[in-house]
Amino acid sequence: MQSREAGFSLIELLIVVAILGLVGIIAIPSITNTFRFSVQSSARELATLVKEASNAAQITGKTYRIAYDIKNNQYWSESTSEQTLLNSEESAKVDKERSSIFSKKEDDSKKKNGPFSQDPMLTKKKRTLPIGVKFKEVFTEQSEEPITEGVAYTHIFPQGLTEKSLVHLEDNDRNQISLIVSNLLGRCMVEGRLIEAKEVFGKGTK
Repeated sequence: MQSREAGFSLIELLIVVAILGLVGIIAIPSITNTFRFSVQSSARELATLVKEASNAAQITGKTYRIAYDIKNNQYWSESTSEQTLLNSEESAKVDKERSSIFSKKEDDSKKKNGPFSQDPMLTKKKRTLPIGVKFKEVFTEQSEEPITEGVAYTHIFPQGLTEKSLVHLEDNDRNQISLIVSNLLGRCMVEGRLIEAKEVFGKGTK
C-alpha cells in the first residue's frame, strides 16, 4: 500500500491562512483596547499623584511639584521646604532678596541644584509611562506655549493651591487623553479627548 506523501495540500494551506487571518482580526482590536486602557490608567495614576502631593503639602507645609519628563516619558514628585512662588514680579523680588542674603558659594549651589529634590515619600524612583504611551505636551500657568520637550512642572502649595495645568497623553494608536489639574486641593479631571488649552485657561490660545 502506497504511503501518503509528506506535506500540506493547497486546501490545508488555505485553511491555515484563513485561521491566522481570523486570529488577526480578533487580536487587533484587543491590542488597541489595551493601549487605550494604558493611556487612561496612566492619566489616572498621574491624577492620584497630584492629589497625594496636595495632601502631603498641606500636612508637611512643604511645596511640591510634579515633574513631567517629556522626552523620556517619565514623571515623579519633588518637594522643598523653602518658600516658592511661581514666576512673577513678586517671585523675582524674592529671588533678588535671597541673593543678597546668601554667600556667593551658597547662591551658586542653589542656582545649580535648585531648591527642589525628588521626594521619596511619594515617588521612591522615577515612574515610566507604559510602552506605547507618551507625553504629547504640557500647558501650565507659567507657560505661554505648549511644553513639548525637556521637563515641565505642576507646582502644589501648602495652602491648598495648585498650579493649573493641562497634560496631554497619547498612545501609538493616537488615542488621546487630557489630564486637567485645577487650582484647588489638587483636584484633577481626566477627559477622553484632547482638550484645548483655551478651554482650561480661559483666555487666548496659549
